[in-house]
Amino acid sequence: MRTSAPSGGPPTVTVGVDLGGTGTRIVALGNDGEVVRQATTPTAAGIRPAQAISGLADAIIEATAGLQIRGIGIGATGPVDAQGIIQNPDTLPAFSNVPITSILTDRLGAPCAIDNDAVAAAVGEHTYGAGRGSTGLLVITLGTGVGVAALTRGRPVRGADGSHPEAEHIAISGPAAPCYCGLPTCWEQLASRTALSQLAAGQIHELADKARGGDAAASQVFGTYGERVGAGLMTLLTIFRPDRVIIGGSAAQFSDLFEHGLHRSLDRAARYSWTPALATAELGNLSGAIGAAVIARPDRQW
Repeated sequence: MRTSAPSGGPPTVTVGVDLGGTGTRIVALGNDGEVVRQATTPTAAGIRPAQAISGLADAIIEATAGLQIRGIGIGATGPVDAQGIIQNPDTLPAFSNVPITSILTDRLGAPCAIDNDAVAAAVGEHTYGAGRGSTGLLVITLGTGVGVAALTRGRPVRGADGSHPEAEHIAISGPAAPCYCGLPTCWEQLASRTALSQLAAGQIHELADKARGGDAAASQVFGTYGERVGAGLMTLLTIFRPDRVIIGGSAAQFSDLFEHGLHRSLDRAARYSWTPALATAELGNLSGAIGAAVIARPDRQW
């Protein structure tokens, strides 16, 4: 049932924007968690911030035509500083170093909040997805890059400066994988959907079909990828000791193929082992956009 404005006017929604490196998802979310509308558009690049943000505002207006917006939330591939400014010239150059929330508020007439996209995905899964009821949730998103967020009783873990820790940028053992973060072998560069595509020579779906049909060579590719995902996850389990881990992002659809490799990397001495429940995201590719909408709700308390 759609949420309606108290006056009997147009349905009232909160807008969630998942601002990724290559694609942007927009949802209009009702108070009961129903996705009233959704849209996807390429993420702007190679243009000035004013033009990029104006284009995003236009996309929101188009996606919410006939609806009443009470708030806008953005989950952006980070870093996002404590003042809500995206500091990511590497993957979001057209949206970095500008006050995106105040610009959208002025344009659309609704309050706007922003957070890291991994935090948004974690909030979405904790509120409406596979993380419901978790007191210590760890969410890993495997997409164009990798996102990591930890929630303690529904609240995101923050650094001393108030910003979100970029836990995907950790050093792991493996082949050289230099990253813009400065590490010579970075987890994000080995565990992203992009990295899986490289391992599969750009033929992920075709290789997945072969692996599910019993092809040993194809299965080995996904096994190698799983080991690399697990190499970073093992460190995060040691640090956060969550009661639940959710894997989302576009690579999660292949979790049945890489989970054995992942578990091989998690194998260690029993006294140091931590084995929480492991699940895939229930909200699929909408986790981040739905979570961003939840973050924007006026009654949301951090």
